Amino acid sequence: MRRLILCTLIVFPGTASAQQLALLPEPIIRQISEEISGDAAFAHIRHNSQFHRPRGGSDGLWKVAQYYEEKAREYGLTDVKIIKQAYGTTKPWNAKSGELWIVGAEPERIASTIQTPLHLADFSRPADVTADLIDIGGGTTAELDGKNVAGKIVLTSGSISTVMHDAVVAKGAAGIVWYPSPFYEGSGIDGSGFNMPDQIRWLSVPSGQIDGKDPTFAFVLSTRQGVELHNRLAKATTPIRVRAKIESGFSSSQGSEPWQVMVEGFIRGTNPGMQDIVLTGHMQEGMQSANDDASGTANVLEIARALNKLINEGRIPRPRRSLRFWWATEISSERQYFADHPDAHKGMWVNVNQDMVGADQSQDIMRKQGITRLPASRFHFFNDVAEAVIEYMVAGNTFELAQPQAGIMSVYPKPHISHLGTRQRYNAEMIFFHNNTDHMTFNEQPIGVPGITFTNMPDRFIHSADDDLETLDRTQLGRNATSAALIAYTMASADISRSSGLAAETAGRGAARMGQNLKLALSWIASSQDQAGAYYQAVDQVRYAAQRERSAAASIRQIDPAAQPLSASIAASIDQREAQALREIDSYYRVVTHRDPPRSRTQSDTERSLQELRPIITAGPREFLEGRTHIASVPGLHGLMAFEVLNYIDGRRSGLDIYREVAAEAREGGEHYFGKVTADAVLTYLKNAATAGMVERMGAAAK
Repeated sequence: MRRLILCTLIVFPGTASAQQLALLPEPIIRQISEEISGDAAFAHIRHNSQFHRPRGGSDGLWKVAQYYEEKAREYGLTDVKIIKQAYGTTKPWNAKSGELWIVGAEPERIASTIQTPLHLADFSRPADVTADLIDIGGGTTAELDGKNVAGKIVLTSGSISTVMHDAVVAKGAAGIVWYPSPFYEGSGIDGSGFNMPDQIRWLSVPSGQIDGKDPTFAFVLSTRQGVELHNRLAKATTPIRVRAKIESGFSSSQGSEPWQVMVEGFIRGTNPGMQDIVLTGHMQEGMQSANDDASGTANVLEIARALNKLINEGRIPRPRRSLRFWWATEISSERQYFADHPDAHKGMWVNVNQDMVGADQSQDIMRKQGITRLPASRFHFFNDVAEAVIEYMVAGNTFELAQPQAGIMSVYPKPHISHLGTRQRYNAEMIFFHNNTDHMTFNEQPIGVPGITFTNMPDRFIHSADDDLETLDRTQLGRNATSAALIAYTMASADISRSSGLAAETAGRGAARMGQNLKLALSWIASSQDQAGAYYQAVDQVRYAAQRERSAAASIRQIDPAAQPLSASIAASIDQREAQALREIDSYYRVVTHRDPPRSRTQSDTERSLQELRPIITAGPREFLEGRTHIASVPGLHGLMAFEVLNYIDGRRSGLDIYREVAAEAREGGEHYFGKVTADAVLTYLKNAATAGMVERMGAAAK
């Protein structure tokens, strides 16, 4: 037992060198850190957060794109251009004004786009209506029964789309005044469900018709406003009449057809034949959307300015690979670009995305800067570069009691503090992968470019008028920009001279990851009632971890053909660790159960069906643009794990291989994070992907 414990623990490296970053020479790190300015990034946010910029083709979005095009040229990027793209069926919508007043002897303004454009729900139709205001509560069927809402404006805390259908389209109400219920507080997917009494949320009415009829309009109030209006109606002895006046329309300065936009620019590397490093952020959002994602796009621009300046002044070398900068319409821009240029992804090596990177962390104790690890299906030494940089930045901007005794007399060992920012610590960490922002489009099938994202989540200010300048911290902007720049520049400048340091990072961190998976494996044997089942689960976990690390080791070869011996050396070590871990599992099983490990693994009918499959991807970027939405989801299968099921399809793995890989990835992240993956769910999802025409199922089970 003692030997087992030692073998498990020795794979974990110490953290004594966390304040050193061996990936780049110290002078280069210092130059990049000193040049990048969170204050400069904040100035771009100040400009762009004044525009309401929803997707589908808004004039505010076009103005922001023009700003980034102009600034990219000013900062000396090459091949800068605005790329206008097709976009679905959501037509451009712009509102000139929207006002809601209580009319009478003493008129009272309730809401106006002069106060914030978010008071008017997106896609609200033009109107000039004076009508009684009637309270329908949550807008349920029971609450609507017996109420005459025809020609009236309804006050509700229910779903805008449901009330638009049930009260407006079906019963003839003129429009909606909405507010968040004071009795609900939930986190939602983005943290926006936390009830803040004066928050104006960013919402929309349906852009298309409902049952063959056009929706009308909705005004959005805060909880405080809504409750006050509800109480006022309850006390009123005569009807309260309101006037809703809206000037809006489905057109834009760029035409009436749906469109989206991205801006592209480059810092060219010394070897233009090599794959690019792509940095992304998204421009479209509501008013003000300072953190989501004016912060990310501003940081992309600040990184471009700083690196280009440093390179042109000879303060850091021009990297081998080009740096490509994309200011995009979130997710859909990249997908459309790949559909329009089906081979473009072959010229891209990795992606660094920034989405919500300016949060003042003192304003909400839940705010934390998460930086995603790569999904296991896309594992690459790029992941270890990111981990090393984040650890370095966190250690350099965190105070520990022992530091003064070591001679560190400043508050932080290697501080990055913006001139007008706070002096808070850098509360950031690497986390398991998630989607819902632009890096997803690089990781997903059929693109397969490893991508990570910087994303502050949860955030109770997101998608509301509270996501404004005062919730930002220039210091955190600068730290995130510096971290992203160091990651991108490390990858762009990677060559044979730096390959040994990169390989060391991957080998050491890979050993730690394998050790962590061995710890999980042994714990299942110790705690499970089904010890034979736990044994095979433990074996699967170790094999999954080893295979993922082999992917990272193989990626070392991409630096330079001469790095092949380093890659092979790491791979050989992984083989040895895997074999040793499997021996430890067998030994541990004998000690715990007092019997030999099982040697005959029983497969279920579903597992046998999966074993017969050799799925292949049959669709390219053009087909996946629309086709991925036709793949039916499977109840109980986490969306991120469904994402990985597709990603693991390579024509070599069987369906059973895919199931075991994805199930192990979910177990590593934890059921609270990735849910639980079953063989039935994976088989059903593969069938659904085949039905949608994205996948071909090979083997007897496909007949």
